[in-house]
Amino acid sequence: MTAEPTPRHLAAAVGTISIVVPLGREYEDLAARHARLRAGLAPLARPLEFVYVLDGPLAHNRAALAALRRAGEPIEVLAFAHPMGEAAALSVGLRHARGGIVLTTDPDFALDPAELPRLVHRLETSEADLVVGARRPFGRSGGGKLERLLGWLFGCRFEDVRSPVRAMRAAVAAKLTFYGNQHRFLPLIAQAQGFAVEELPIPTAGRDGLRLVGAMGWPSLLLDVATVFFLLRFLEKPFRFFGGFGLLVLAFGGLATGWLIFERLVLGVPLGDRPALILSTLMVVLGIQIIAVGLIGELVTFAWARENPEHRVERIVE
Repeated sequence: MTAEPTPRHLAAAVGTISIVVPLGREYEDLAARHARLRAGLAPLARPLEFVYVLDGPLAHNRAALAALRRAGEPIEVLAFAHPMGEAAALSVGLRHARGGIVLTTDPDFALDPAELPRLVHRLETSEADLVVGARRPFGRSGGGKLERLLGWLFGCRFEDVRSPVRAMRAAVAAKLTFYGNQHRFLPLIAQAQGFAVEELPIPTAGRDGLRLVGAMGWPSLLLDVATVFFLLRFLEKPFRFFGGFGLLVLAFGGLATGWLIFERLVLGVPLGDRPALILSTLMVVLGIQIIAVGLIGELVTFAWARENPEHRVERIVE
């Protein structure tokens, strides 16, 4: 069995900036896009490392990046044997980046690469661990329906939670791991893990850079929001979620069953032809099962927490 490689963040180069770029499709002009990205970062005058993650066998992209490597560009190429999704590509890229500061962006340039130095400057001059480039059309304030929903659910205020352009410290990059579509909510996940998150509003020319809803539309997005809500709020206390819901179902079923029994014993109402008796009994059984699932989840969480403590200490004050 081959051992898992040690994350390169353990030997992070403090002065180096890593740029992680997931590639989910072929780009005919990838070399030109790389040149534009490198030119945008030139004002930083810092050592750069570009980590391109190919989400699948993208032969043209691989050939273009190999040519850039031979030309002396500081590029590392990681490739999946078959498509795994943007979340997996981003997780692998963050895990292999070795810079003291890590930038994430997309090859479609949701924000002008010339704006990236502003994110790095804000990160270095503030106490933030993660700075998100919030896309804002000229003449408009940020924040849409999704951000308002997340603000109601989590009590946070983000203008563009799904922006793919971010600057973070190496400690944040080493900690974050995603699956499914969790990368869409990276600021929320980082904040839930105790990192300080800020947004830097950056104007865009229009709505071209604002890919607000994915190909599956709002139903898929709402499912992702529900998943993130459960993971961030109830991952360490599953019984609070399942127990409360199970008690509610059990209470309704118990009250309905009790009323039906009262009608039969006191009022003489027959029960043989009443579907309500079957429904109320099923609610009682379902409530007990949901509560049992919550207890099992609580036991698993307790056993996992003893072996894998997840407490992050920001600093020790003496």
